Amino acid sequence: MTTETKTESGVEAVKRASNYLRGDLDSDLSNELPNVTNDSEQLLKFHGIYAQDQRDVRRARALAGETLDYIFMIRVVIPGGRLSPEQWLGLDDIASTIADGSVRLTTRQAVQFHGVVKGDLRDLAKGLDRQFLSSFGGCGDVVRNVVTCPNLHLENGHGHLEGIALQLRETFRSTSEAHWEIFVNGEKAASREEIKERPFYGDTYLPRKFKIAVSHPRDNCVDVFAQDVGLIPGEHPDLGAGFTLLVGGGLGRSYANADTFARLAEPLTFVTNEEVEEVIAAIIATYRDLGDRTDRKRARMKYVVADLGLAAFQSEVEQRLGRGLRAPLELPEDFDADDHLGWRALPNDTWQVGIRVGAGRVKDVEGGTTLKSALRHIAERYAVTFFITAQQDLIVSGVLASDRDAIDALLREHHVRLNEELGNIERRAMACPALPTCGQALTEAERVLPDLVSGLEDALQRRQLGRRPLQLRMTGCPNGCARPAIAEIGVVGRTKSTYDIYLGGGTKGNRLAALYQEKVKLEDIPEILGPLFDRWGSEAGAEESFGDFVTRVGFS
Repeated sequence: MTTETKTESGVEAVKRASNYLRGDLDSDLSNELPNVTNDSEQLLKFHGIYAQDQRDVRRARALAGETLDYIFMIRVVIPGGRLSPEQWLGLDDIASTIADGSVRLTTRQAVQFHGVVKGDLRDLAKGLDRQFLSSFGGCGDVVRNVVTCPNLHLENGHGHLEGIALQLRETFRSTSEAHWEIFVNGEKAASREEIKERPFYGDTYLPRKFKIAVSHPRDNCVDVFAQDVGLIPGEHPDLGAGFTLLVGGGLGRSYANADTFARLAEPLTFVTNEEVEEVIAAIIATYRDLGDRTDRKRARMKYVVADLGLAAFQSEVEQRLGRGLRAPLELPEDFDADDHLGWRALPNDTWQVGIRVGAGRVKDVEGGTTLKSALRHIAERYAVTFFITAQQDLIVSGVLASDRDAIDALLREHHVRLNEELGNIERRAMACPALPTCGQALTEAERVLPDLVSGLEDALQRRQLGRRPLQLRMTGCPNGCARPAIAEIGVVGRTKSTYDIYLGGGTKGNRLAALYQEKVKLEDIPEILGPLFDRWGSEAGAEESFGDFVTRVGFS
């Protein structure tokens, strides 16, 4: 009997030879070519940069014998999505002078810039550094941007958690000076780093990306069950404040690998506030050691947990931690997801307004909504705080009561549609960028989301269901960046012109949607869902959501 020996992926070799994420980036960024080498593309991800091309012109350029229209996407790390007015203005300036004119808010409370050319990457990094921001760690095989519910900052009673996103970011960020040397300071270190990387990263970092989210005790707007590690604040009867810690979530799949799947995180343990970092470090070390480094399609931590089983995974964590883990608390019963939209009073006698940002794209539309200009005016005139939400929206917080009417008028002047004007699908809909920039996209998402929202809202209106909320999420491929695998309606790109439809998730984020129909054309989706909408209207309880209904009755 022979045992097949798998070889590590090429990315692992690139990481090992990179001298802690340096590689040949300095020379690659300094030459006159519009692109970088394949090895440098892999290392750029650790610096928060994806190499892309403008896919709308790919065929025309190929027919003309021209090279690809090379561009780059930069993802800025913003722990908890919190920004000062000065930082927002800095991001706005970068969008206007270096990127494609837009600021894109992500489902992980980060910011992305699109359409940047190679020669501007260093200027962009320096612009971020001036605002005490960075793209380093926005991508790559490391702990990504830590997301938190905005209400942990904005409500009374959670002061001890207000800075947890930044705290976790600092604890689990790479210690390499490569980004500073190559992109910001321009000077190489005198010698190879002798300090080494953090122990849980080593010289080859993690098998793939690692995501952490901190929910509110009653609000799962961050989709805590979709994370590698999720933290739900709670009170232990004997130990006091801490977290129920979940492990093993993740939603991406691959059509080319039938052994990939979406998975919800499971409760592992309860940790006190003082224990949270050391336990997460032991979990990351377990993933570092046991994660698949031969097949990147199956390299996420969820597969380690799924393959071992939770009990065996816990044992591995305990070995690295040096002690046992206690049982988790019961999960909250009143767990739902706030969209954080509209005007709300805050406990400190100020106000906040949650603004819907379609697919997270902050821009000015000629003859339409000029949201980017509106937000710039707010940042220039008012001492507020901005919070990006995990639904790709934006909260303007700390508004004085005396300024509320002026800000409301400013938003209306710029044709920004406020809470009461939004459709019940529109207000929850999310989409990934997909075409024309993402190299993974099989078809459209962000650019066609408004058409799909309109078609579905029309279908509900015809059935007198227009006032019922309905959650829609759409992606151009099965990687799951907009988290469609746990949506009431998840629409996932399958081919150049078709989508798979998943149904039955919900706003609690604790249930996977099931495949309803494959390879559906975009324009056919409202009609295909029509019979289920009919049944929802006639058979469902008055307060029964669409996701709950289809889960209860099935698809037949």
